Amino acid sequence: MGTLANRFREQVLKSKDPRMEEGVFDVMYPTGFLPFDFLNGYRVHVTQPNGESYYYNSVGIVDGSSNMFIGRPACGKTTIAIQMAANIIRPFPNAVMFYDDIEGGSNDVRRVMLSKFTPEEAQSRIIYRNVSVTAENFYERINMIYEEKLSHKDDYEYDTGLLDMRGNHIYKLEPTVYILDSLAMLAPEKLTEEEKLSGQMSTTATAKTNTSIFKRIVPKFKAANIILLVINHINDKVEINPFSHSKAQIGYLKQDETLPGGKAALYLANNMIRVDDGAKLKASEGLGIDGKIVDFAIVKSRTNSSGKSVPMVFNAATGFDDILSLFMFLKSYGAVDTKGATCTLKGYPDIKFTQRNFKEKLFSDPEFAKAFNKVARETLETLLITPEDEPMNRPEFDSSSIINSILSLNQ
Repeated sequence: MGTLANRFREQVLKSKDPRMEEGVFDVMYPTGFLPFDFLNGYRVHVTQPNGESYYYNSVGIVDGSSNMFIGRPACGKTTIAIQMAANIIRPFPNAVMFYDDIEGGSNDVRRVMLSKFTPEEAQSRIIYRNVSVTAENFYERINMIYEEKLSHKDDYEYDTGLLDMRGNHIYKLEPTVYILDSLAMLAPEKLTEEEKLSGQMSTTATAKTNTSIFKRIVPKFKAANIILLVINHINDKVEINPFSHSKAQIGYLKQDETLPGGKAALYLANNMIRVDDGAKLKASEGLGIDGKIVDFAIVKSRTNSSGKSVPMVFNAATGFDDILSLFMFLKSYGAVDTKGATCTLKGYPDIKFTQRNFKEKLFSDPEFAKAFNKVARETLETLLITPEDEPMNRPEFDSSSIINSILSLNQ
């Protein structure tokens, strides 16, 4: 290792200033919805000090990150945020879900059902508010969580059981998930108290305040392991010149679409997930439920590639179904073949089932469950980013020699 790197790290250790510490290797938290988790995941190759190496799949949402769900009304953005938040915090005794419901669209019964917590668990694991939410007190609450967790690190720190690429143990603070519903409704306190609408000036003031707040809170997410789930709308863009269309606000957003709430929240998001509802489902047909198929597309990701999508199954009564979503993903990726009412798994033509009896067979037939798990894992892993692929897939030439030869022509 270089002299500068060694001496710099020695000085940091002596200073004992946490702000100067190097970044700790990322950890992903599964949301309970495997198609999405793998769509956003990657493979980690570990080389231990003794030379032994192996890999593991890191899937879900990365620790200490800002994540945004965008889509039209009633497509399932809030529902999936609550379900994912509950699944992330469930394994950790001190983990909590904070939920700022500015739009006031939630209720106790629905939150208990979606989170799958008992009423008593929900009381201790979900801190919910739906009145007097402003940009300023949203910032204050994030800051309170940050100060609490960093002031009492011993109470929240745990061994993740994972190693980084160099074989070092990874320690994190237990995750805190904060749902903001929605960014479009987040406004400064002085504007929420106004009796009269002030038009464009209010919009500009809101955007500036939100920009300032997000720039301040995002750096604190990683240190305190706060995972922010932001709900945002997709609005129609009004063009001044109908014959000349401006460029889309972000990649994979349509030209006639725009996102409210200021640009900082968009730029600082680790993930941006577009939620689009599609085909409706009827209890008398197919999967045997009332609901719809919802497409989840990665508009922006810092852990996997953008532009990919997976289908998810929304049950109108109980929210998104993790098992049926996995089935629908396998079907859309060619791992489940359907002929009439009969389905078969790829590589297992003799194991037959129907969509309606799929879940029952999965939980009652060990042979089918084993085959399904194998097919599911193999198909899900095709979604992962694998930067350290097998040597046979790496280029054999050294690109630096080509670059150096070109540069030498200018000398």
